[in-house]
Amino acid sequence: MPASLNIIVVEDHDVLREELVSFLARPNWGVRGVDSGEALDAALRTQPAHLVILDLNLPFEDGLSIARRLRASRPDMGIIMLTARTQPTERRLGYETGADVYLTKPANVHELESVVQNLGRRLAPVAGPGLVLRLGQLTLSGKAGHSLKLTRTEAQLLHYLCTAPERQVDTDFLIRKLSQDYAIDTSREKLTVLISRLRTKMDQSLGAGEGDMLKSVRGFGYQLMVSIAIE
Repeated sequence: MPASLNIIVVEDHDVLREELVSFLARPNWGVRGVDSGEALDAALRTQPAHLVILDLNLPFEDGLSIARRLRASRPDMGIIMLTARTQPTERRLGYETGADVYLTKPANVHELESVVQNLGRRLAPVAGPGLVLRLGQLTLSGKAGHSLKLTRTEAQLLHYLCTAPERQVDTDFLIRKLSQDYAIDTSREKLTVLISRLRTKMDQSLGAGEGDMLKSVRGFGYQLMVSIAIE
């Protein structure tokens, strides 16, 4: 979890917005409330945020449009959609436009608190034992001077694993996110090949035993067994 987690609540209902801001107030959580996309943009220019809690029914620009441009301009920002829209198609659209988590109103504030905590941990991975993922160079480097070059897809996959709670990610999440990021269909078979290629690179180049760094979790997905810092 970051030493200080900056949160913006985007909600045009004044009472609900103030209630959420008040509930989420913590010594290490800085929480602000705004009532529109325009006000959100102004708040972000003043101080960046780690995550936003976003209503969808907003004046002038709706939450889906806001989420879409936030995801494009700030890919590392966490987006929690909190909305009265409850249909499965609406939920799917929320995830497609960039939501990390989709919650429905009336809000369960304790569930919201847990979601913020978990997402906050994903946004600030703990530095690992000399392993650094340099996204700008698309390389993974270790203490002993070993490094390996990654494709952009491999680096993005590793990034998801680095930032997930307990570094575990389910298969469906990876398929959906990779398909969104690269606008191509990612099947389970393609994901399996990608995981195998990344695992082989890590094991051979960084001196680990077979599969020691990246494990399959039966019935769930995959787990990264080492912490990796991201630069």
